[in-house]
Amino acid sequence: MKLDSTDLNILQILEKNGRTPNNEIAARVSISEGTVRNRIKKLIDSNILVVKGLTNPEQGSDKQLIFILVQLEITKNWKEIARKVSDLKAVKSVSMITGRFDLIIELYIEPHNLINFLTQDLASVGNILSTESLVTIKNFNKWV
Repeated sequence: MKLDSTDLNILQILEKNGRTPNNEIAARVSISEGTVRNRIKKLIDSNILVVKGLTNPEQGSDKQLIFILVQLEITKNWKEIARKVSDLKAVKSVSMITGRFDLIIELYIEPHNLINFLTQDLASVGNILSTESLVTIKNFNKWV
């Protein structure tokens, strides 16, 4: 799906507040509410947009945001490995990256469970050469 300026305007509004009513989006973009509803449906169906509730990791949780840098033994199955890692419990996202490491994992987990994640969950994926864990101590404008 190719995005036009109307789609981009709708996305920009929803990125700031995913609960913005369709009639308000319609007024701001100067289109009908039905058009907004149809555009949002197409964006969701095309896997461009997902609407979900995010929480502030700084507020009232015993979980911590942790980033894990992963170096693979070989990158032959790089994409397949990234997908497998993304399916692991507590993983919020996985990105294939350039540089010394091949993947960066965003994990939202109780810190005492990090060792189990590394030695059991992540190890089960295979092809992991090394990892480096980065535990956040303070987050700004971050939602998970």
